[in-house]
Amino acid sequence: MKGNVFLDTNIIVYLFDKTDAIKHASAKLFIQECLKKHNGHISTQVVNEFVVVISEKIKNPIPFEEINKRITSLSNMLIISPLVFLTCKKSIEIKQRYKYSYWDSLIISSALLNECSILYTEDMHGGQVIDGKLKIVNPFKITQSERKSPISTQA
Repeated sequence: MKGNVFLDTNIIVYLFDKTDAIKHASAKLFIQECLKKHNGHISTQVVNEFVVVISEKIKNPIPFEEINKRITSLSNMLIISPLVFLTCKKSIEIKQRYKYSYWDSLIISSALLNECSILYTEDMHGGQVIDGKLKIVNPFKITQSERKSPISTQA
Protein backbone atom coordinates (compact mmCIF):
# COMPACT_ATOMS: atom_id res chain seq x y z
CA MET A 1 0.00 0.00 0.00
CA LYS A 2 1.18 3.47 -0.85
CA GLY A 3 -0.02 5.31 2.26
CA ASN A 4 -3.07 6.61 0.46
CA VAL A 5 -6.18 7.30 2.51
CA PHE A 6 -9.83 7.04 1.52
CA LEU A 7 -12.46 9.32 3.02
CA ASP A 8 -16.02 8.13 3.43
CA THR A 9 -18.95 10.42 2.74
CA ASN A 10 -19.46 11.46 6.35
CA ILE A 11 -15.99 13.06 6.48
CA ILE A 12 -16.77 15.12 3.39
CA VAL A 13 -20.17 16.14 4.78
CA TYR A 14 -18.57 17.35 8.04
CA LEU A 15 -16.11 19.40 5.99
CA PHE A 16 -18.98 21.58 4.76
CA ASP A 17 -21.62 21.13 7.48
CA LYS A 18 -20.76 23.18 10.56
CA THR A 19 -23.58 21.80 12.75
CA ASP A 20 -21.11 19.69 14.76
CA ALA A 21 -18.20 22.08 15.32
CA ILE A 22 -15.80 19.40 16.58
CA LYS A 23 -16.37 17.06 13.63
CA HIS A 24 -16.24 20.01 11.23
CA ALA A 25 -12.85 21.07 12.62
CA SER A 26 -11.56 17.48 12.50
CA ALA A 27 -12.71 17.03 8.89
CA LYS A 28 -10.92 20.25 7.93
CA LEU A 29 -7.70 18.96 9.51
CA PHE A 30 -7.98 15.67 7.61
CA ILE A 31 -8.51 17.42 4.30
CA GLN A 32 -5.61 19.82 4.94
CA GLU A 33 -3.35 16.86 5.68
CA CYS A 34 -4.52 15.14 2.48
CA LEU A 35 -3.72 18.29 0.53
CA LYS A 36 -0.20 18.39 1.97
CA LYS A 37 0.45 14.74 1.21
CA HIS A 38 -1.57 14.45 -2.03
CA ASN A 39 -2.89 11.12 -0.78
CA GLY A 40 -6.62 11.66 -0.22
CA HIS A 41 -9.07 9.61 -2.25
CA ILE A 42 -12.82 9.49 -2.66
CA SER A 43 -15.00 7.87 -5.30
CA THR A 44 -17.84 9.13 -7.43
CA GLN A 45 -20.11 7.23 -5.02
CA VAL A 46 -18.90 9.50 -2.20
CA VAL A 47 -19.57 12.59 -4.34
CA ASN A 48 -23.09 11.39 -5.12
CA GLU A 49 -23.87 10.51 -1.50
CA PHE A 50 -22.48 13.90 -0.44
CA VAL A 51 -24.85 15.70 -2.82
CA VAL A 52 -27.85 13.83 -1.44
CA VAL A 53 -26.92 14.41 2.20
CA ILE A 54 -26.15 18.12 1.98
CA SER A 55 -29.13 18.89 -0.25
CA GLU A 56 -31.73 16.83 1.62
CA LYS A 57 -30.62 15.39 4.96
CA ILE A 58 -28.74 18.01 6.95
CA LYS A 59 -30.34 20.60 9.22
CA ASN A 60 -29.59 23.49 6.83
CA PRO A 61 -29.61 22.08 3.28
CA ILE A 62 -27.26 23.72 0.80
CA PRO A 63 -28.57 25.10 -2.51
CA PHE A 64 -27.51 23.26 -5.67
CA GLU A 65 -25.55 26.25 -7.02
CA GLU A 66 -23.39 26.07 -3.90
CA ILE A 67 -23.19 22.26 -4.05
CA ASN A 68 -21.79 22.52 -7.56
CA LYS A 69 -19.01 24.82 -6.29
CA ARG A 70 -18.27 22.46 -3.43
CA ILE A 71 -17.94 19.33 -5.54
CA THR A 72 -15.66 21.28 -7.87
CA SER A 73 -13.50 22.22 -4.90
CA LEU A 74 -13.43 18.56 -3.84
CA SER A 75 -12.07 17.64 -7.26
CA ASN A 76 -9.22 20.09 -6.67
CA MET A 77 -8.45 18.73 -3.19
CA LEU A 78 -8.82 14.96 -3.56
CA ILE A 79 -8.35 12.21 -6.10
CA ILE A 80 -11.81 11.17 -7.26
CA SER A 81 -12.00 7.75 -8.82
CA PRO A 82 -14.90 6.46 -10.88
CA LEU A 83 -16.80 3.32 -10.04
CA VAL A 84 -15.89 0.73 -12.63
CA PHE A 85 -17.05 -2.82 -13.19
CA LEU A 86 -14.07 -4.20 -11.24
CA THR A 87 -15.15 -2.09 -8.22
CA CYS A 88 -18.60 -3.68 -8.34
CA LYS A 89 -17.16 -7.19 -8.63
CA LYS A 90 -14.79 -6.59 -5.70
CA SER A 91 -17.62 -5.15 -3.59
CA ILE A 92 -19.59 -8.38 -3.92
CA GLU A 93 -16.58 -10.31 -2.67
CA ILE A 94 -16.15 -7.87 0.25
CA LYS A 95 -19.86 -8.07 1.10
CA GLN A 96 -19.78 -11.87 1.21
CA ARG A 97 -16.58 -12.08 3.23
CA TYR A 98 -17.04 -9.22 5.71
CA LYS A 99 -20.86 -8.92 5.85
CA TYR A 100 -21.01 -5.18 5.11
CA SER A 101 -23.86 -3.66 3.12
CA TYR A 102 -23.30 -3.55 -0.61
CA TRP A 103 -22.86 0.26 -0.48
CA ASP A 104 -20.23 0.08 2.30
CA SER A 105 -18.55 -2.76 0.41
CA LEU A 106 -18.39 -0.50 -2.63
CA ILE A 107 -16.60 2.15 -0.53
CA ILE A 108 -14.17 -0.47 0.80
CA SER A 109 -13.56 -1.82 -2.71
CA SER A 110 -12.83 1.68 -4.01
CA ALA A 111 -10.32 2.19 -1.21
CA LEU A 112 -8.61 -1.12 -1.95
CA LEU A 113 -8.48 -0.54 -5.70
CA ASN A 114 -6.92 2.88 -5.06
CA GLU A 115 -4.23 1.22 -2.92
CA CYS A 116 -5.32 3.01 0.24
CA SER A 117 -4.02 1.77 3.57
CA ILE A 118 -6.64 3.60 5.67
CA LEU A 119 -10.36 4.16 5.24
CA TYR A 120 -11.61 6.98 7.43
CA THR A 121 -15.28 6.52 8.34
CA GLU A 122 -17.47 6.64 11.39
CA ASP A 123 -19.94 4.15 9.93
CA MET A 124 -18.00 0.88 9.86
CA HIS A 125 -16.05 -1.31 12.30
CA GLY A 126 -13.13 0.84 13.45
CA GLY A 127 -9.91 -1.11 13.80
CA GLN A 128 -10.91 -3.82 11.34
CA VAL A 129 -8.37 -4.68 8.64
CA ILE A 130 -9.73 -5.71 5.25
CA ASP A 131 -7.76 -8.15 3.08
CA GLY A 132 -4.70 -7.51 5.28
CA LYS A 133 -4.28 -4.16 3.50
CA LEU A 134 -6.91 -1.62 4.51
CA LYS A 135 -7.50 -0.48 8.09
CA ILE A 136 -10.86 1.07 8.94
CA VAL A 137 -10.43 4.03 11.29
CA ASN A 138 -13.06 6.19 12.95
CA PRO A 139 -11.36 9.60 12.79
CA PHE A 140 -13.47 10.93 15.64
CA LYS A 141 -12.33 8.18 18.03
CA ILE A 142 -8.61 8.11 17.36
CA THR A 143 -6.05 8.12 20.14
CA GLN A 144 -4.19 11.21 21.31
CA SER A 145 -0.98 10.16 19.51
CA GLU A 146 -2.91 9.53 16.30
CA ARG A 147 -4.58 12.92 16.69
CA LYS A 148 -1.21 14.65 16.42
CA SER A 149 -0.89 13.28 12.89
CA PRO A 150 -4.42 12.55 11.70
CA ILE A 151 -3.48 11.09 8.36
CA SER A 152 -1.27 8.27 9.50
CA THR A 153 -0.14 5.70 6.98
CA GLN A 154 0.24 3.02 9.61
CA ALA A 155 -2.13 0.15 8.88
